[in-house]
Amino acid sequence: MPSQPGKLYLVSLGTGDPDHLTLRADRIMREADLVLGQADAPARYPGQLADKRFMEAGHGLFTPMARRRASPDEVEAEEAPRRQAIRACVAAGGIVAVLTQGDPTLYGPQIGYLDAFRDLAPEVVPGISSFAAGNAALGCAVTGGATSQSVILSLGKNANEGYAGSDRLSVLAQSRSALVLFTMRTDLVRVVEELRAGYPGGTPVAIVCHAGREARQQVLRATLDTLVEVAGRHELPFEHLVYVGDFLERPAGDYQDG
Repeated sequence: MPSQPGKLYLVSLGTGDPDHLTLRADRIMREADLVLGQADAPARYPGQLADKRFMEAGHGLFTPMARRRASPDEVEAEEAPRRQAIRACVAAGGIVAVLTQGDPTLYGPQIGYLDAFRDLAPEVVPGISSFAAGNAALGCAVTGGATSQSVILSLGKNANEGYAGSDRLSVLAQSRSALVLFTMRTDLVRVVEELRAGYPGGTPVAIVCHAGREARQQVLRATLDTLVEVAGRHELPFEHLVYVGDFLERPAGDYQDG
């Protein structure tokens, strides 16, 4: 029997550059006996992961999403070796670190590990989220709007045809709060149509690309009326957030794409 119980951690690496790693995440990665993460993690964090036993964590495993994109047998073939390795390591008193990006509990692809191993009392190690990195790139008070001091985090795809949730963007727009959209599978034309239900056409908008990546970070500025045009002049990366609200207010004529 191990002298001490093992431990499972869901560890955020932060968003963007490797130096966004927190001191606590660094310590746990160095102490870990088994690490699961993206394939490039050992190369990005050689000081922490050199000579570590490493497995790819997959994307969306242990969640309903995995079962929607593959057959039960295919999903089990991916999950089984990871399940066995994690349980064996913890049972032997070892430390397991599952690595993820940003805020692990906010649209995080590895959130399924928390539910699948709930009996092991997994612990979340927080990190810098893309939301926090995006706020820093903008350099203004997200809660400093003239009409609202609230911030709503939502998904751009909630404007897509067929979405029937009570949080459609047309509903959220009624408050004219600061709105931050995570942009997976987003149709900007439809987003603008929905937001017009509450925001005036002149409402300032910002697109933050590659938040937290010093060499690549970029802020594109527009208004709701010009958002589609400005975005169309750029090849937007997967890593971008859309901010909407009068907290972004600048002097007239200052809304130029970044």
